[in-house]
Amino acid sequence: MVDNSTSHGVTNFLTRRHSTGDGSLSNTLLLPSYPPSTPDHDCRGFNTPEGAYTLMHSIFINSLQPLYTVGTSASLVSIKYKETTTNLQRYEAQPGARNFRRMFSHNASSNTDSDEEYNVFGTTPSSSSSSCNKNHSIIPTIPEDDFSVGSTPKLSFLTRNHSKHHHSRKPKTNITKTNSSFVQKIITNDQLAKILMSRTNDDTNLFYNCGTSFIWMDASGNPKEPLSRTVFTRACPTSHDVNLLTRAADQLDLIIGFTSGDIIWFDPLCNKYGRINKGGIMNSSPITMIKWLPGHESIFMASFQDGSIMLFDKDKEDEVFHPDSISDIKEKYLFKISKHTPKIAVKCNPVSHWKLSHRSITAFAFSPDCQHVAIVGLDGLLRIVNILHETINDVYESYYGGLFCVAWSPDGRYILTGGQDDLVTIWAFKEQRIIARCQGHHSWVRSVAFDPWKCDEKVYRFASVGEDAKLILWDFSVNTLHRPKTKPGNRNRGTSVSSVSSPPLSSILATIQDKGPIIHPVLAKTQVAFLQPTVIKTIHSDPCVGVYFREDAIVTTDKRGRVNIWQRPCL
Repeated sequence: MVDNSTSHGVTNFLTRRHSTGDGSLSNTLLLPSYPPSTPDHDCRGFNTPEGAYTLMHSIFINSLQPLYTVGTSASLVSIKYKETTTNLQRYEAQPGARNFRRMFSHNASSNTDSDEEYNVFGTTPSSSSSSCNKNHSIIPTIPEDDFSVGSTPKLSFLTRNHSKHHHSRKPKTNITKTNSSFVQKIITNDQLAKILMSRTNDDTNLFYNCGTSFIWMDASGNPKEPLSRTVFTRACPTSHDVNLLTRAADQLDLIIGFTSGDIIWFDPLCNKYGRINKGGIMNSSPITMIKWLPGHESIFMASFQDGSIMLFDKDKEDEVFHPDSISDIKEKYLFKISKHTPKIAVKCNPVSHWKLSHRSITAFAFSPDCQHVAIVGLDGLLRIVNILHETINDVYESYYGGLFCVAWSPDGRYILTGGQDDLVTIWAFKEQRIIARCQGHHSWVRSVAFDPWKCDEKVYRFASVGEDAKLILWDFSVNTLHRPKTKPGNRNRGTSVSSVSSPPLSSILATIQDKGPIIHPVLAKTQVAFLQPTVIKTIHSDPCVGVYFREDAIVTTDKRGRVNIWQRPCL
């Protein structure tokens, strides 16, 4: 279903409101109007094969005006697991952590089984310390040889040692006392000091954006009032991420991307921040997604609406940056890498600039082994990029229209995408082929995610949400797919890869580095298996934009600024 109510040109919808007073609000954003919610919608739960999910919390601040074209993204993170959590369970929460440290930290300690290593990675934003459903997650067994690339990485900064004992720098500017015109104000809870004193490392922090505000809440009890709410004047937050490596009882490193291209590095525990790409000095296009590089304390990646991806170091300085020009503006399969000269690169951002498309990059996701990143955009392409070597392995095309979201399975075998064709598509990473299309949504698919606690060696559980306000749960097994009537063609470079068998990944990577990416054109409906939904439920009164899994809950968000937390059935 085509939705004409929204646009992805975020900057077209932001105007300035000029004050006639002291000028302090001269650059306050005037957000566009938005459509009404579905009347009388009230979902309190839904049934699944494993039991009933119930609405535990519905977090919504009615006084905040949302930026409807962006919606709300959320992250939930605890400082650490409970003391009773086993090393195995910690490992499952971040399956690529050990591989990542072994690859990139060549000077690190050889004691890879230490408890500290697991504590470094702890939970992800989609994990929790609850005891419900602990026996369903899968542990990826990724042979080291399969990922041996045998040459020096282009991104040499990734080979530095990053141990837990390294003292990470903290932001310096106090956000409560700043005179910056970018920050309007921060409103802190009157009882914040008391609340923080009484909290434990197991308590869960919720961070989310709505309009010009970035909100921090305590999601452990019965969240009512924010712990803090930061209001910005010049731009709206669009995406954020918490660094799981540096988090501690006295430190939480957040990065927040904005519609202006600005980036804020923020620690809510001390209310201090730093600015990166200030005023869009390196890229003034709206940021669509931002994430810390897994296992790295200072490097992060951001995607932009102008079709580029940039890597930044929070500890480096801003510097005017002009990426290399594109010789062929009609080139469909772009991958242009630009960097500072070595002398400037030592102290200045960006670390690297990738030009991938002439249309917006909408989302990206790191593989569990932390060697690849899957990237999607409004050009309808899924790109698999080797992060270390900065090379594209594969390019896949959607059935129709642009792609909005992407996710990896916990074992790294499969990739999900969703977008304007109203479909969720399953791709096999190592087999380099499309596996199935999932039909069930009646509008654009905005977010997809695997459920690590409901995946095993035979069946994968994943979820999708869309602008039809529906949550759909899917159970995927290769053996139970509805097979297409005709078989796809044979595998050829420049055409689709459809053979189930494939050579070792190491040889594939060597081939890719020599000959460039494999292009996989779209296959017809009759050539691809399809998957039926397990559960379909309308869960919000507004279009949904986010779905996240925790051990004890499913978290969903919408365009209005609502965050719903659905408690799992305890078996």
